[in-house]
Amino acid sequence: MTSELSREDLIRGLRAKRITLVDVLSPESFAAMHIPGAINLPVVDLARRAAEVLPDRAAAVVTYCGGPT
Repeated sequence: MTSELSREDLIRGLRAKRITLVDVLSPESFAAMHIPGAINLPVVDLARRAAEVLPDRAAAVVTYCGGPT
């Protein structure tokens, strides 16, 4: 499911621990710059590693990739 989330709603969800923030870029890009609190799970590993890496299976998951490429 794809939907948009405002910055304010994202921040509220993260503070309330209702949202898990996942950075899908490479570990190198994650190390260079990421949003604090995000989990690094590269897009190539999503299907294989999501169950072991995501801390709360009941939480909504917001993925992002971004920055200059």
